[in-house]
Amino acid sequence: MKPYIKSIIASFLVILACLGFGRFSFGMVLPNLQESLFLSSSQVGFIGTANFIGYFIGIFFANFLYRKFSTHRLIFTTILLQAFSMFLMTLTNDYRLVSFFYSFSGFFSAISNIAIMAYISNVIPKNIRGKALGIIVSASGLAIVLSGQIVPFTQDIVKDVPWETAWIIFCLILVFVAFISQPGIKKHAAHNISDITFKTKEFITTTSFWKIAFVYIVFGFTYSIYVTFFVSAVMQKYELSTHISGNFWTLLGFMSIFSGFLFGTLADKIGAYKTLIFVFALQTIAHGSLAFSLPSFSIWISVILFGISVWSIPSLVTLLCSIEFHGSKTAKVFSLVTILFAVFQAFGPFVAGVVQDITKDYSDIFMITSLLALITVFISFIFSKDKISSKITQK
Repeated sequence: MKPYIKSIIASFLVILACLGFGRFSFGMVLPNLQESLFLSSSQVGFIGTANFIGYFIGIFFANFLYRKFSTHRLIFTTILLQAFSMFLMTLTNDYRLVSFFYSFSGFFSAISNIAIMAYISNVIPKNIRGKALGIIVSASGLAIVLSGQIVPFTQDIVKDVPWETAWIIFCLILVFVAFISQPGIKKHAAHNISDITFKTKEFITTTSFWKIAFVYIVFGFTYSIYVTFFVSAVMQKYELSTHISGNFWTLLGFMSIFSGFLFGTLADKIGAYKTLIFVFALQTIAHGSLAFSLPSFSIWISVILFGISVWSIPSLVTLLCSIEFHGSKTAKVFSLVTILFAVFQAFGPFVAGVVQDITKDYSDIFMITSLLALITVFISFIFSKDKISSKITQK
């Protein structure tokens, strides 16, 4: 692991910026944004969906750009552009413009995320790849920890524009990371993904591809709802303050720091699909805890179980892509399964917002996400019985 420390740290920082502060911190600022702009749950759900739509569009450019430009320059540019688009969000009170600018943030984050995931999959040896990817994706957890404290703090200090102030702080963090992540990526600056010579139809008709895609689709829909509406849901259901909700959000983030490493290490030992059985069982309980009228201690159960398992899924999906479709194909395959993932994660926040506006409660939507996670537990068990093999081989 030692020869790859710099690359792992740089990749960790990239995920911290483009996904951690660029996307997952949004759930913490959402209640104040909704109050400040006088928005319905459907409207704030649409803002979240706009980001995911941008991410979806970005996927189509990621593989091409990754092969055309050096990794460090591509990531440096996209993180800076993402920070700028996030800053533009704070300059308007029109939720449609906020959504428009946030969609660009999603676009650039998709390129950075896919580029760094494909890069690290090619740089890190297969025997420690699961562990390395686990460490990298845990960066999102650190961002959640920090946002859970930054947002309540800024709300106390800057009462007139609290969400805007916190959001600008996150923008500045992205700019900082764009610069300090460069040395670790430049160490392998000569790395470029080889040209993709096989046709898409060759592997999207294989069972291997759709097994990976199914897991990622369910995750996309369920997690996007949780991270977008968790704070709003517990504030409404248990009448919690921003500070207390922020502490729960911080706990969630802290637990998720260990998620990727813990289950990535387990995957190296027992296999990715067997690991997914445990991961989605924890996700089922986490979502279900918010679906019923339980005492407030259920929040602790939900955030701990969601946090400890959530960020393992992207790293496990990346690991499966690299194993089943091999190194030089990883970026293409990961991009394609991420397209499906992105479609369903884009629907998630908007669907949840509409359901909440109709029912005036978040219980129904969390019941749906809990059932979907439970179904995936059984599906992963079935997949774990199949021997990993792909019709696509290295040429």
